[in-house]
Amino acid sequence: MKVKSKIFLYVILGVILASNCWYILKTGEKALVVRFGENVKVEITTGLKFKIPFIDRIIKYNTEELHQLEYGFISHQERNGENDQSVKLGYTDNQAESLLLTKGSYIVNGELILQYKIGNVYDYHYKVDDQIGTLRLALESVIRRNVQNKSLDDALLNKEVISAEILPEIRKKVNEYGLGIEVVNVEIQNISVPSEVKAAYDDVNNAKNEKSGRLEEANKYKNSIIPEARAEAYKMVEDAKGYKSEKVGQAKGDVASFLQVYEQYKVAPNGTKKRLYLETMEKVLKIAKNKYIVDIQDGAIKYIPIGK
Repeated sequence: MKVKSKIFLYVILGVILASNCWYILKTGEKALVVRFGENVKVEITTGLKFKIPFIDRIIKYNTEELHQLEYGFISHQERNGENDQSVKLGYTDNQAESLLLTKGSYIVNGELILQYKIGNVYDYHYKVDDQIGTLRLALESVIRRNVQNKSLDDALLNKEVISAEILPEIRKKVNEYGLGIEVVNVEIQNISVPSEVKAAYDDVNNAKNEKSGRLEEANKYKNSIIPEARAEAYKMVEDAKGYKSEKVGQAKGDVASFLQVYEQYKVAPNGTKKRLYLETMEKVLKIAKNKYIVDIQDGAIKYIPIGK
């Protein structure tokens, strides 16, 4: 009986010992082999692995699992009603994180999601005590520095641009900290003005929209009136050029006529004077309304009307 008991005890001990000699690594898992408090190996291949029973401690991490860090909000599940067993995802603002300053010291609420994987299991386990807290601080530093260089409108309207800008920055900072984390993606869920100032911000937006509308109307009027003004100006310039050509030609003709008369005058001054006098009088008498013949004799002025 005692022999059977001993055999049974040995079998139990053997089973316990054998079960503690092996461990299995699944696809995507990596393991730290810790012996007497010191890491002796990082196991990265899948399958059945040997360990020293009761001495080696195995710490496994799934390096393909996608983890998510929420910044600026806290998600939670809540029921739709007392009789409804289905649940929905709700959100609560975390204003201790979400408040950000833009250029010009405007306040906005920012909500982000950072997706990451465990890359280097040794660094992740040993180099930093609070991996997630450190990752959160790194993300906070990067997003605050980026947003403070953005105008209010840029911060509110260009979420995709900001997400693309901060992704390489957070990756660089995580590598500098030696967190052993691989940042997969950063996505800004929302950037909005606080509810306390939303009404004032909406008023400002409405004023800007009205200003844009007025400017658009002014530009339309400008685009319609300027071509007309240019056409009119062109016509005036062309008319002036024509008037100039006409007057210059007329002046040249007058000069030529004067020179011709002057040449005649030099040849026969008296005859030329008389001819010019008669031609001038003919022109004057044609336009005179009343005509008189005036004669002065013995101090008396006599004049005879000769008709119109």
